[in-house]
Amino acid sequence: MNKHPQWKGRTQGGTFGQKGLFFFFRHMSLSLGYAILSVVVVVFMVINRTGFKSIWFYFRKIQGFGVVKSFRKTYFNHYLFGQTLLDKFALFAGRKNSFKVTITGKELFDEIINSPKGAIIAGSHMGNFEIAGYLLHQNKKRINGIVYGEENPVIQQYRKTILEENNVFQIPVVADMSHIYAINSVLSRGEIMSMPCDRVFTGNKTAKLSFMGKMATFPTGAYHLAAIFDVPVLTLFVMKESFKHYHVFLSRIDRYPGDLPSTKEKVDLLAHNYVSELEMTLKKYPEQWFNFYKFWN
Repeated sequence: MNKHPQWKGRTQGGTFGQKGLFFFFRHMSLSLGYAILSVVVVVFMVINRTGFKSIWFYFRKIQGFGVVKSFRKTYFNHYLFGQTLLDKFALFAGRKNSFKVTITGKELFDEIINSPKGAIIAGSHMGNFEIAGYLLHQNKKRINGIVYGEENPVIQQYRKTILEENNVFQIPVVADMSHIYAINSVLSRGEIMSMPCDRVFTGNKTAKLSFMGKMATFPTGAYHLAAIFDVPVLTLFVMKESFKHYHVFLSRIDRYPGDLPSTKEKVDLLAHNYVSELEMTLKKYPEQWFNFYKFWN
């Protein structure tokens, strides 16, 4: 039995509610959506006890905040998460120019776009990773993103339509593991593979690593692929700075010091470098941790 913490969820809300959000953002302002959200999020925190307790633990035990501050931060975390979802729905609804973006490390992205080799972009469920598909416009090289295969079909269709306009295509994670063959094909063709590297699914190769002072389990499949196909690995974190401003952070984590390491050493180094980048960014944006389940072992 796999005892690692695993993500089992999907975007909250039924089909009717999600279609309602698309309608809302075609006719109403984002600021009004945020105002309504500030009240709705309280109800969500009460209903979603598992998520509430997980984030409370994160602020109380991992960040070491006091009781009152942990509760305040837990509310703000849920509110920010709701904002990132509304931002995504606003983009789905056609508001492509609603957000300002600052990019740190854009030259690294340009480097892999202009290279004949493939590449892996390692993301996370911190900040608003998916919005990178709308903010990083390019038409030189196809980007392929791993997505949850059982996501609501309404979300899937809107996501597909908008992302493919930006040369970003989806590979759903499915039970028959056919996505593994699709990923191998992507890298063989010299395309870019985008993968979240902070959630464990059944069948993942994993490693236990120190993260924010406690042990946590991380998937390592992306790093095995990077070693096999000899492709660069970039971390990409998209953090919400303000109402309509996002900051994209890109960093290369496959710089190997000294002699070329073995495959195992490459995988270990990439995993540690990823966690180091994740930790450094999370310390700057502690409220934007959006893994709403028991993450630490």
